[in-house]
Amino acid sequence: MEALNPLQAPIHYKSLSIFFGYLGLIILLFLICCHTIYVRYQARQKNNDWENGWRRAQFFLFTFLTALSIGMTWFYMISLFFYSYDSWANSPDGLVYSNVELPLLVRIGLWLKKTYLFQEAWEAVSENPTRVWWSGQIFGWTIGWGLFLGIAGRRYRIPRVWIYMLIGQCVSIAFAANLFFATITVSQRPNEKDISFKWYPPLLYELLPVVLSLVDALAVPIFAYEKDFMFVLLIPHILVFVPCLLGPIDSSKGNKEPGLTATQRYTAFLQWVAAASVAIQGYFTLLVVQDIGTDVPYSEVIRQLLDAIYVHPACSSVSWDVIICTVSAFSWALVHGFKPSRMLGGQ
Repeated sequence: MEALNPLQAPIHYKSLSIFFGYLGLIILLFLICCHTIYVRYQARQKNNDWENGWRRAQFFLFTFLTALSIGMTWFYMISLFFYSYDSWANSPDGLVYSNVELPLLVRIGLWLKKTYLFQEAWEAVSENPTRVWWSGQIFGWTIGWGLFLGIAGRRYRIPRVWIYMLIGQCVSIAFAANLFFATITVSQRPNEKDISFKWYPPLLYELLPVVLSLVDALAVPIFAYEKDFMFVLLIPHILVFVPCLLGPIDSSKGNKEPGLTATQRYTAFLQWVAAASVAIQGYFTLLVVQDIGTDVPYSEVIRQLLDAIYVHPACSSVSWDVIICTVSAFSWALVHGFKPSRMLGGQ
């Protein structure tokens, strides 16, 4: 084979721009959230109105969980980048350039041009029932947290809460959730007489996106490696933004009830979402048992589920996202005494 002239290797500016733009967007969004946290933290320090000593401790707890979540999930996300690059380099497309000295950016551009990272990652985590058992849970966490994000964002008057959801989509849900929890801990306690505490939108505005997202969570593994996979996958990724964008801009289009009534409504709503997520997870568990075999001991099922965490970097990233989401949600409930009203900003 004739040696390839390095000058013949194209520079894929579009692919490079998308990739580095994605990384730059993450940094920008993170800095915006950090600015909100910094301003509110300074206000708590200046006014010395942390309410109690535990409030400050909660801030450091969720700051630690924020660091832990990005450390665990993005260790494997970066591993996924290397895994994907190695796969491309050993493919026919990559082998063409194996013996050619090329600048690093040129190689990265060639790799990205032939690679669909987002699609490949989600197809990997949807490949079989044991992987879906982990990846399916992140949909439940995202849907429930997205609803909580809208409620708490209004009540604590946190600006641009949709940014936290976008960070969750770009980085990990656990990272964004803990970042949001940390923001709440440095925010003033909501005024339960304020319209933002009492207000809620017509049920359909929140119910429809939640129901469609839950149904779509069941469809994602079915369409893995099919031509419509990306369309099916993107539906819940878009719908979860809806609760974050709802607010009492025009109070005539919503409902104003006593704060306790609104909290009870949302408590019931979140409980139904949790129940639906548990039911879906039960279905995924049934698929795992059927795939492994109904005659195998439960210890073997558990072993295979644990092994699924490390079969692929994408699986590791999503699985650890699920694990830390679980720890974070439990921590949020624990520090609020497992009282739904306090978890949602009430007394």
